[in-house]
Amino acid sequence: MYMFDPQTAARLEAIGKLGFSNPFGPERPELEAIIVGEEAARSVLWNRPIDWPLEDPVLPVIREEAERQMARAQSRLAAGAKPTDRELELIRGIALYVLYYRYETPLFDWITTEPTPTAVAFYEDFRADFHALFERVGPPRWASSPADLFALFFQTRRAFHFVFHQILGTSTAAARLRASVWESLFTHDMWRYLGHLQGRMHEVSTLILGPSGTGKELVASALGLSSFIPFDQARQRFIRDFRWTFYPLNLAAMSKNLIESEIFGHKRGAFTGASADRKGHFEDKAESDTVFLDEVGELDGEVQVKLLRVLQSRVFHRLGDTEPRSFGGKIVAATNRDLSEEMTAQRFRQDLYYRLCADIIRTPSLREQLSGDIGGELERLVTVLIQRNLGALDPGSVDEVMQSIEQSVGFEYVWPGNMRELEQCVRNVLIHGHYGPPALSGPSDGLEGLFERMRNTDAALDEVTAAYSAWAYARTGSYTSAGRALGVDRRTIAKHVEGTLPSRTNH
Repeated sequence: MYMFDPQTAARLEAIGKLGFSNPFGPERPELEAIIVGEEAARSVLWNRPIDWPLEDPVLPVIREEAERQMARAQSRLAAGAKPTDRELELIRGIALYVLYYRYETPLFDWITTEPTPTAVAFYEDFRADFHALFERVGPPRWASSPADLFALFFQTRRAFHFVFHQILGTSTAAARLRASVWESLFTHDMWRYLGHLQGRMHEVSTLILGPSGTGKELVASALGLSSFIPFDQARQRFIRDFRWTFYPLNLAAMSKNLIESEIFGHKRGAFTGASADRKGHFEDKAESDTVFLDEVGELDGEVQVKLLRVLQSRVFHRLGDTEPRSFGGKIVAATNRDLSEEMTAQRFRQDLYYRLCADIIRTPSLREQLSGDIGGELERLVTVLIQRNLGALDPGSVDEVMQSIEQSVGFEYVWPGNMRELEQCVRNVLIHGHYGPPALSGPSDGLEGLFERMRNTDAALDEVTAAYSAWAYARTGSYTSAGRALGVDRRTIAKHVEGTLPSRTNH
């Protein structure tokens, strides 16, 4: 006789999958609907509140159901019930879910308030619960040790925290970005990750592409701060502090020699000014470490070759040294350049690109995030930025910033500086009470070059319209004012100005 009827078995299977599904993907709301019903579950994941999951009313219901079903299963097992293999898997799934959510809050507090090198006081309770929950069914093969499972739970809790809170927005584009970052940490198949790839994801480099100002470093840091860190059961502490596992390098701000020295290190006398041996960022890196190479498209050919060798063999040499050294961490690279164009022009090596492209994350422009949601998503982003700048939510400041945006640039503004520009806009309004966008490049006082081509009938009508719209926009500072001056709707101005802005997107 089966321990569970088909309907209960379906709910238990959903609970087990929910514990290891992508929290930002489309599967999660579908699983929630199986457990609590479609009316209670939300079908659109990106409508979650800013503080999700702390205030999510669905989660306590699922936890209570999981605890109830776990207690029921344990009671039946104690009474001598003989579960089928499938039922054993269902029980293990709900046991994992129950165990995680019993310690979700302490883990969250550990991430946000506790120094991780200290002993974890609640680990003994976790270990006792681990043995009690799996006493009669045994743990999954990949979680035979409570210390390993504890480390995995700490990783997934960190991953959720950093992915959710460092990638702003509730739009579809933001939700897809979060889902993509989660896959870079755990793949699209969490069970494959648990069975085969846990502890090996650092071997796969990640390439982040997207326009300038779209938060590529925030994505990289979310990856770096969410790496797997083993737990030392004997000492009851993690082997290192996750806060020191991410090492960013802005390559565009360095000279060639400095780039090589920063990445690989150098030997004394390797170049003028090298007065002592120096370790680079690749040295002494463990599996949990991530080195972020920002603006990798700026690397010259010689350094590209050296980086390619590291990706191929995990071995490098300090500048001026012949001793081989090993790199044990993960490489995350980013650029806002069009790498296909760079490869065609032979400025970026194809073999290096193909070493980087196994895992690509694309960050959307702010325009993509706001597409189809004029005003709504923009206000949500402004709300989060004000909360971060003021340390508290202030509805009056939100209204002030939104009014300033409408009056100065209009809600159709394309935000060429993306999230970076929006954040500075918010700060401008908080400090000065208004925002003025940067003037477009071109003649400082008019359209002299265009006039000359017009006199020679050399300028196309579309070019004249676009240039005149851009000039009016630069002079007035907003689409609304420019539209009023030229006697057209501000959306017409926005359409023409967009075509005059420099391209910042990788296609």
